This record gives sequence, C-alpha cells and structure tokens, in this order.
Amino acid sequence: MQASGIKKQIRSHLTYANVMATIAVFLTLGGATAVAAGALGKNTVGSRQLKAQSVTTGKIANNAITGAKVANGSLTGADINVGALGTVPSATTAGSAGNANTVGGHAAACPGGTTLIRGLCFDSAANPVAPTQAAAADACAAKGGWLPSPMELYEVRSILNLGTGVGDEHQFTNEVYANTAGSNYSTVVVDGEGAITEQGTNEPSRYTCVYPLVR
Repeated sequence: MQASGIKKQIRSHLTYANVMATIAVFLTLGGATAVAAGALGKNTVGSRQLKAQSVTTGKIANNAITGAKVANGSLTGADINVGALGTVPSATTAGSAGNANTVGGHAAACPGGTTLIRGLCFDSAANPVAPTQAAAADACAAKGGWLPSPMELYEVRSILNLGTGVGDEHQFTNEVYANTAGSNYSTVVVDGEGAITEQGTNEPSRYTCVYPLVR
C-alpha cells in the first residue's frame, strides 16, 4: 500500500513538459559525451582552445619547425650548438693560417734583442765600437741584418740611443762615397742630437743593425 501510494504521487506530478525536459537533458549529455569521445572536427581547435605551455617538445614532429617560423633575431648563442657548426666558407683560409707569426712559412717577428720600428727591426741597444764601417757592416750581415741608411737611422734617433756625438759616440750608416779622385772614402754617421755628419770609413764608431720583419 505504501509503495503504491508513492507511485501515485509520482504519476500525479508527471506532465508532458517534465518528461520532454528530462529527455532533452539526457540527449544533451549523451551527445556531448559522444563528441568528446570521438575525433575532433576539421578546423575546430584554435589558439583559444590551447592552454598556455600545453604544446610540449614531444608533441612537435621532427623537422616541423622551419626558418620561416622563427622570428628574426630571436635565437641567441645559448640556443645554438656552436660545436656542431661547420667551417664558415669565407673563413677557410683562416683555418689554414696557422701561426700568426709566420707568413708563407717565413718568420714574421723581430728577433730577440731588437725593437720593431716602422716595419723594421732595430737592435735595441747599440753595438760596441767597430774600428771601421766595413767591420760594422760585416758584423750586421753575420746576424742577418745590415747597416741602416742615414734617414732610417735619423728617423729613429728619438727612440734609440745614438750617442752624444762626442768622440765615437755616433752611429755608422750604409752610406759610402769617395771624392772625384776615387780615394779617401767617407761615410755618414748620425748621433742622438740629430746631427748628420761624415767621417772616414776607417774611423771608429758605434753601430746599430737593422733586420727585416719577415725573414
């Protein structure tokens, strides 16, 4: 009797509108579940449907990102494996340059005890007094150098100690000349005061040798 009374109460509240509303709810829920369980339609997912940082590395196919997809200037050195890069074509000769102190296999540096001045290597300190200009020239040649010209020596007088000009305190040059009779050969000497004078080739003087930068 009690169960029969409950059924009568339910039936009394059922109307056509209530039944149709209930059926509509079930159809809606069932349809949403079917859509969610099935494949998404073409062009149905856009940027608004993607959550921030939802696309991970594993979801991107290999070789899927092209240069056109990368913003200009966005990649930095930290993003590039420099060790994996090949040689830059225009830098192939730099790779074969080897030692920067050589040019074509020849030394391109001043020898020890010399000073680089305007592309030439000069003895950093004057050599002892030579008895003659020829003796000084031979000594320089034995070391791979030569006596400088008067102007080469004059131009470096403020850098090198060329002497006071007193006695033999001056420097031999490579200049040699004679009088019209072809005797009494003379040479030009330069001192630290900037004086350019002449003396006999057989008179003593100090000297400084000069050497090429590339040997």
